Amino acid sequence: MKLDKNLAVHFSLVIFCVGLTGCGTIPSYEDKGGRYVEATYTHPGLWEPSGRRMALCYEYGGGLWHSTIWPDTFGIHVTNDVAVFIARKTARRPDPEWREKTDNRLFAVRWPEMPMDITDEVVWRCAKQPGPQLYATLESPLADGSWPKWVKQSDTNLVEDIKNPYMSIDLLEETNGALKFCGPYFDFHLDWNLVPDVMREVKGKGVVRKDRVWGTSYIEKEFKPEVQK
Repeated sequence: MKLDKNLAVHFSLVIFCVGLTGCGTIPSYEDKGGRYVEATYTHPGLWEPSGRRMALCYEYGGGLWHSTIWPDTFGIHVTNDVAVFIARKTARRPDPEWREKTDNRLFAVRWPEMPMDITDEVVWRCAKQPGPQLYATLESPLADGSWPKWVKQSDTNLVEDIKNPYMSIDLLEETNGALKFCGPYFDFHLDWNLVPDVMREVKGKGVVRKDRVWGTSYIEKEFKPEVQK
């Protein structure tokens, strides 16, 4: 009887662990095309509503083995073996009271290469030479009734402007062969045909970063005055 009580105690502790952390959850997978899949992890809680997290993965074959490309994503779209998605990435400007604060950034990947943050390059190109394949429109004014300042090729403070908080993305969708990604105050339209060239630029002039929370490596282009001409 004593042994049975010990087993009951240990079993209760395991259930308690699962309830608190979601450890041991088995993800469900949704095929996104080109062997890219979206894995959904559900984390049950005893006192709080269940939470969900989606990850972008690559399937090696047979649905048995997956490699995680980015652990926290949404809005995945795939064309010609390239996946474009929104990555929840640890914020560029750390909050001392919230280490895991994130920014939503536009990412692209061609497996098995490293994922890359293409947000700044897309914004830079739109500021430099907007056209039918790449343009941005303003959606709504700020709370004080003013419009956010948009980057222009002639701006001397472009490096700072391109890192502004308006670049956190809320939505990514695909319409008529073009990608549309939106935030609180902007609406960008990017033709799929431009994505490979954007990726080449970021890869060629980028540096490898590591997300502070997830530990996932990615490529990001450094925007300096001398490389923006």
